[in-house]
Amino acid sequence: MKHLIPALIFALSFLNAPSYQPDVLAVAAKAAPEPILLWSGKPPRALEAAPPETLDANGRIQNVSVPAIVLHLPPKQSRPVMAIIVCAGGGYGTLDWKTHVIYAADVFNPLGVAVIGLKYRLRPPNGRTNDDIREITLLDAKRAVRTVRHRSAEWGIDPRRIGIAGYSAGANLAMNLAANFDAGDASAADPIERESSRPDFAVGLATWHWREKQSPFTYRKDSPPVFLVHATNDGINGGAPIEMPRAIKADLEKLGVPVRMMEFDEGAHGVGNLIPQRVAHGFPPAKWPQLLLGWLDEVLRKPNPDKP
Repeated sequence: MKHLIPALIFALSFLNAPSYQPDVLAVAAKAAPEPILLWSGKPPRALEAAPPETLDANGRIQNVSVPAIVLHLPPKQSRPVMAIIVCAGGGYGTLDWKTHVIYAADVFNPLGVAVIGLKYRLRPPNGRTNDDIREITLLDAKRAVRTVRHRSAEWGIDPRRIGIAGYSAGANLAMNLAANFDAGDASAADPIERESSRPDFAVGLATWHWREKQSPFTYRKDSPPVFLVHATNDGINGGAPIEMPRAIKADLEKLGVPVRMMEFDEGAHGVGNLIPQRVAHGFPPAKWPQLLLGWLDEVLRKPNPDKP
């Protein structure tokens, strides 16, 4: 049961609206896609006696110990579509699923882009070190890319246009994968493990690393194109200082990796949040999906001789 919790988020979004009746809530819950486990058995570095997942009324998930993906596919297209694996933020202790995954799907699906929420593992109440949680979540992100690529034909996805995007700590994970992917293990018995874990692009939204200003990532010439969205007023009262994504941009430029950084003077640490009211009223940072897609139309057409 605990692995079906994200499927209830659609229903929970109606709880504060008294006009909705219980039968409507049931329909909303049934309409939500169910999670697909990334590993059929125990995931590597599984946590024994893990506490159960919890979900609050605002659509935030805690205590994830079994990683999974949730598909939000666009209406059927005449050709394979782009997919974005979305990593919600929450300081590696929470997934702000509704704000970061569901709202992203609401914007990208009508544009013909699949959104795949990554339910990556979180720091348990008894704690794991920062290095531990980053190593474990990197395993989850790699497996997510491999899984989507392996099942791309089944889901109508272009295997050459699979990206990863993240908010805050989720952006930390997306940038970690952009620096530490691999080509897959051609001799693996599991066919998913034979797939490359390299995303075709990576997006960092309010990229965070425990409020540090220096980039902890070591990129390569074959790292994927990176799109960064940040607010100049982030990091003033917590959040993520803008110096770090600027450092990421400089490092990628030195390597010749395509990179674009959009800086906004408003939005603070929620700069990338696609809250419906922001989208409807044309809030400038909420236009990043269109800016991203326009940029990718250009950079994904260019061959990269260093790509494995």
